[in-house]
Amino acid sequence: MHQEPAFDGGGTPVPQPDQPELDSAFDERPAEGEHWGPFARRLQATRHPRALPALLEAHDALRREPRFCCVGAVRAAIYEVATARENAASGPVADLVNRWWDSPDPWEEMVAVTARAGTPEEVERPALLEKVRSARPAVATAAIEGLCGMSDAAEIEALRDVVSRPDPTLRWAHDAASRRLAEIGTPEAQAALANRYIDPTEHLWHKTQP
Repeated sequence: MHQEPAFDGGGTPVPQPDQPELDSAFDERPAEGEHWGPFARRLQATRHPRALPALLEAHDALRREPRFCCVGAVRAAIYEVATARENAASGPVADLVNRWWDSPDPWEEMVAVTARAGTPEEVERPALLEKVRSARPAVATAAIEGLCGMSDAAEIEALRDVVSRPDPTLRWAHDAASRRLAEIGTPEAQAALANRYIDPTEHLWHKTQP
């Protein structure tokens, strides 16, 4: 749709930029009997935050009536659109974060944390540090991987808590926290890193390899 030109004070037309056509694809839904999978993949290809309401609708529908052939496609589409850095400041991503931040579902919480970590505002740091100590490995790892820039004592203490926790299920969180402490590199960070828990079974596995 082309907007009619405006006129300046002397009556000379001033060209106005073309306004984009509204894309109705984001408002469409699968026909009755059609699977959500192909629909989700089409929306995923757009990487546009306007795709999220329909994808969340699909996610809710598959929770009520599971179609395992579609669940993976819908989750992959939600994750890619919600965690794309260019979408971090959008309204649909903010809505997803608010909805899933304290979700009882570990995957939903992990997506919310990853999406929020993509927001560069420093005000997000306290919220991420709370999730660093999560007992859910994927959530803790997502929060740690979202930390960047300047560190502080609160972050180092949270990372110390993770690396020293004797829980083999937190292996990926241990690794992410260790990398972040090494990146910080201060004496306090190095002291925290020295307290890293080493899983004895992992050490034994490495020793038995040829």
